[in-house]
Amino acid sequence: MPVKTIRTAVAAAALTAALAGCGSPVAGTPAAQPAPPPPPAPTTPPPDPAADRQAIETVFHDYYRALRARDFTAACGYNAPETTSRLLADLHARGVEAATCEEGMTAVYAIPENARIVEQAGKNATIKKVTVNGDEATLDWTSKVDGKTGPGTTHLRRVDGRWLLSGTGAAAPTNPGRGT
Repeated sequence: MPVKTIRTAVAAAALTAALAGCGSPVAGTPAAQPAPPPPPAPTTPPPDPAADRQAIETVFHDYYRALRARDFTAACGYNAPETTSRLLADLHARGVEAATCEEGMTAVYAIPENARIVEQAGKNATIKKVTVNGDEATLDWTSKVDGKTGPGTTHLRRVDGRWLLSGTGAAAPTNPGRGT
């Protein structure tokens, strides 16, 4: 292509672009389209205290229901990662080797007294108060074990939109000599 033709083509293209930008379309060129509106910014729904309380209570009860059914896979699914890590570390410190939450729960339940206490505590639990502070929550409860009522506190943490157990204090009454 001769140099004069290239200059003419470039000039024509520049002129077409300039005229299109000014709102005067050149014959044969498509009309300029308005820019699409930007997508809406992602929003986090505002906290719903009633929904949070219901979800927290459901996790608590479903966890103990899974333990009573000896469904350790389901029970472990309600644990935040740090809860499983603490369980395994506590068992290791007592000489019990467990590589997974399910193995840890199986080891805990291998001692009939442990299973009985956990099952009584979960079955008889009465939730007294749920406190939510952002993505953390505390559930205060009481339960009757061996005919004695004791308090318990369970901590939860929101992980990927789900409430998970991040720590618990048993409601088994203190009994000297038993170490609970």
